Amino acid sequence: MIMKWCIAFICLFTLNLSANVYSQKNIVSLDLSDVSVEQFVKAVKQQTSLKFMYNSSLIRQAGKISVKVENKELKDVLSMVLGKVNLEYEFFNNVILIRQKGEGKSEQQKKKVVNGTVKDEHGVTLPGVSVLIKGESVGVATDINGKYSITIPENKKEVVFAFSFVGMVPVEVRYTGQDSINVVLKEDVEKIDEVVVNGYFTRKKESYTGVSTTFSGNDLRKVSTGNILNTLSMLDPSFTKVVNNEMGSDPNTIPNFEIRGSSSLKADFDGNPNMPTFIMDGFEVSAEKVFDLDPTRVRFITILKDAAATAIYGSRAANGVVVIETEAPKPGKLQLSYNGSMNFEVADLSDYNLMNAEEKLEYEVRAGLYDKEDRPDWTDNTFDAYNQKLKLVKQGNDVDWLAIPVRELGVGHKHSIIAEGGNESFRYALDLSYSNKIGVMKGSKRDTYGGGIRLQYNLKKLKFTDYASFDHVKSVNSPYGNFSAYQYYNPYYNPYDENGNVKKMLYEYSYYDRGFQTKKMYNELYNAVLPSKDQSTSNRFLNNFAIEYDIIQGLKLKANLSLSVDNGRTDVYKPYENTEFIDKEKKGSYSQGQYEDFSYDVNIILTYFKTFKKHVLNAGFIYNLRETNHDQTDVYALGFPNANMDHISMGAGFKEGDKPGGAYDVTRLVGFVGNLGYTYDERFLLDFSVRSDGSSLYGSNNRWGTFWSLGLGYNLHHEKFMERLTFINLLKIRGSIGTTGGQNFNPYQSMAMYSYNDDRIGSISYSGYIGAILKAFGNKNLRWQKVEKQNVGLDFELFDRRLTGSFNVYNDISKDVLIDVTLAPSLGFSSYKENLGEVKNSGVELTLKGTVIRDREREIYWDIMYNLAHNKNKVTKINQALTAFNDKQDAEVKNKPVIRYKEGLSQNTIWANESLGIDPATGEEIFLDMNGNKVNEWDAANYKPFGSTDPKIYGTIGTMFTYKKWELNAHLYYKYGGYIYNSTLVDKVENVNPNENGDKRILYDRWNKEGDVAKFKKVSDVSVTNPTSRFIEKENYIQLQSLSIGYDFSCDKLREIGIQRLKLSAIGNDIFTSSTVKMERGTSYPFARTFSLSAQLTF
Repeated sequence: MIMKWCIAFICLFTLNLSANVYSQKNIVSLDLSDVSVEQFVKAVKQQTSLKFMYNSSLIRQAGKISVKVENKELKDVLSMVLGKVNLEYEFFNNVILIRQKGEGKSEQQKKKVVNGTVKDEHGVTLPGVSVLIKGESVGVATDINGKYSITIPENKKEVVFAFSFVGMVPVEVRYTGQDSINVVLKEDVEKIDEVVVNGYFTRKKESYTGVSTTFSGNDLRKVSTGNILNTLSMLDPSFTKVVNNEMGSDPNTIPNFEIRGSSSLKADFDGNPNMPTFIMDGFEVSAEKVFDLDPTRVRFITILKDAAATAIYGSRAANGVVVIETEAPKPGKLQLSYNGSMNFEVADLSDYNLMNAEEKLEYEVRAGLYDKEDRPDWTDNTFDAYNQKLKLVKQGNDVDWLAIPVRELGVGHKHSIIAEGGNESFRYALDLSYSNKIGVMKGSKRDTYGGGIRLQYNLKKLKFTDYASFDHVKSVNSPYGNFSAYQYYNPYYNPYDENGNVKKMLYEYSYYDRGFQTKKMYNELYNAVLPSKDQSTSNRFLNNFAIEYDIIQGLKLKANLSLSVDNGRTDVYKPYENTEFIDKEKKGSYSQGQYEDFSYDVNIILTYFKTFKKHVLNAGFIYNLRETNHDQTDVYALGFPNANMDHISMGAGFKEGDKPGGAYDVTRLVGFVGNLGYTYDERFLLDFSVRSDGSSLYGSNNRWGTFWSLGLGYNLHHEKFMERLTFINLLKIRGSIGTTGGQNFNPYQSMAMYSYNDDRIGSISYSGYIGAILKAFGNKNLRWQKVEKQNVGLDFELFDRRLTGSFNVYNDISKDVLIDVTLAPSLGFSSYKENLGEVKNSGVELTLKGTVIRDREREIYWDIMYNLAHNKNKVTKINQALTAFNDKQDAEVKNKPVIRYKEGLSQNTIWANESLGIDPATGEEIFLDMNGNKVNEWDAANYKPFGSTDPKIYGTIGTMFTYKKWELNAHLYYKYGGYIYNSTLVDKVENVNPNENGDKRILYDRWNKEGDVAKFKKVSDVSVTNPTSRFIEKENYIQLQSLSIGYDFSCDKLREIGIQRLKLSAIGNDIFTSSTVKMERGTSYPFARTFSLSAQLTF
């Protein structure tokens, strides 16, 4: 009866197994007394890798057994034990079928065979799908082609088939006598949210107390085909992209990102000490590696935020952790997948409002350039110059200089191919990718070539995984130079002469600055046509190897080893004709830098999982060892007599007093981690982690640091008193507290550094010997920068998961922040590092997702997503070192606000003199000093705080609509309540040289005559405007970051020609921005709007 069906199932199932046959000569040792057959089976399974199949009710009726054997063959033990209770067994590879004695020989019942194929929603066949008869122990798995065949008894009254596969929505089909049942399984997009992968462990999210956000690879690809870091910032506002208003959309500039604000003082480092740690497949990788990562390789990304989630990374977790898991090979026959896109970039110059030729000449007149009374250097030539310019304007000369270095349309493309397949024992995948990103400035681009091979092998209790990848990146910067140069050229001057040749010099003008000066405006376009070079190349090899061993049930040992080799080179060549070398003796330059990095990362992870009665225990221990080596060489040569002599060896020599430079450093880290997770009755949750790190980055007296976290949670929805509230699917309260550390700074900061005197370059030596002098002051007591993290949160799922969300309140306090302590000049050093500062970030986060329509029959789905974040940054402790830093900033008068620190204020506070506006009588600015008195002069002693660049709230709003095979997605980003210092008003409206171009507001909004009520000082005033509150504006804006539409063409006709799936999509990014502040964006490199057409094919 049932046993017949089981035999049929096993026979079919074994067709899909590898040729690896498990021996029946398993040796077991047992000492059991008065136990059930189920307990006996469980004991055998713990000592072997065999699987058992039986009828549960039959086994329960068999009675108790006792057995005591040592080192006996399993087949003998089975015969002896099962025979006592009238049972028998049969081997089928690694499956043992237990049945009633003699039942296997019965042929009394008739059989019915049902066949079919299981595919996904794109028409791709699915191997390994579980096909079960509901309520029975009979089942099969689909083969490599997604086909199955299952036997059922004809006289069974009701049969329901249950189809299930990891990551898919289960499907049940009632049997009505049909011979064939074909099933389509759809991806379960909600399952990705049910687990948390932190790079070391995988935990069920319902029993997890940490704060994390997870996005699938599909989530990312629906938003953008660009780099995944930008995409991630569109989906989670707590992962904030620090806007680089200078470099805009430069394809070769790696953006900076922060999670929950800045934990370090920004003035202390050349780079960004607030960048989170990136973990890919269990190992730390650089931000550049993630920036260049092919999005099609991403399975999912998890952002870890609070102490309970990040403490396992100890000294690397102060700024949060981003965990990336790449796609594993899919089993089945060889499958080819192709993803390609054409990408279009258009420069966004909508925020530029420069004067045209006629307006510019009018401004010159109003500024007094041609007035005898205002120009002591006035001559007849001055008036002639005006007439010449007027003639050019009347002739229609009005050059759009901004359009010259910018492409009308940047067209790039991306391609990736994945070949994968295998069976349950061995899987493989080969991936190849190419990305050609064309920037909006002419000549700029970034080419990325990638390839990798992943192998996965399962052998009984062992699992081997290896992924080797190689990436080559070539980045080329625009030969047109800095975009800002073109913003100042006068529009009535043509860049070409009457013969069509590019002018070397556009014009020259004189001005008064402690005497009469002459300035020549050279044409940046002239340099662009010269044979110059500005490019970088890098090669990255990465090999990740992992081995897992299931010691006993619930106890697993895993060892990971990552080896990484990176090398690269940067070449910047400027020929002798470059305008930079006019009036210089040595013309032409070549700068070359080379580096080579090697690192290894070792993780040994022991995990234990146990469930007993109402208790669930997760425990883990980690040993981590990491070392990085960096070797860098820099050479700068001058004097190249011919433009085509573009090799560094052809230079005449080094810059006077200069020589080749470089650096070599080694950093080492060792860490020990203990992790414990405990759940009682699915209601009460506890997570505890502790990590001890030793690092070579810190002083010899503080090599080791200990970091910990404690998380508590309460699942209210499992309480009996909540059973009546059926609309509540999940309601969890949680809280966490702990410490993490930061080490995002250069090595050897704690050590005394020496430099050698080399007599060959003119330095002092003693009797011909090379000596050494102290270069940097060490600090043996330099210790870990720690962040105390506190978080309280609520997770909920309501109305059959139609409304889901989370709410978090956090408080992060950074202590022992590293800052520069200023020293007296007589000591020979300007500063050294010390732990003195303290910074606090506190805020709230709200995430909501609502399902407006979920109509499975008509295949209509509509979801809306809303995210809100608020973060308040505050400097809570300063000392004499920071006070000295403030004084130094005050002494260096600049035309933009300086960074200053004061207890109780954000480090992003804008400091300026308080302005009462422009005096209508004189057109000059009136200030209010520290004593409340009106003054006419700007003074650094009158710096006051005027708001912060931190917005009050910011977040995203998204909508995802699906109708049958159509998809429509849109994401908006909003920001409200922050302040910004409008640099355009400073650089292009007031601090403008009348001989250069500027913003139209110069002409229309500056003071011209007595009685004018104007925001800007008189048009003839060319004095420098220092930081003033007049230019501080409230910034509220909204940006359509992503809009996409897609259609899945998959159908039977395409499958007949071998195409399993075909999906086409169109995506637009940064489509429009509406802001309360009118300020130029992308001053050195423009921002861009991007559009892409993409195709996904599976063969």
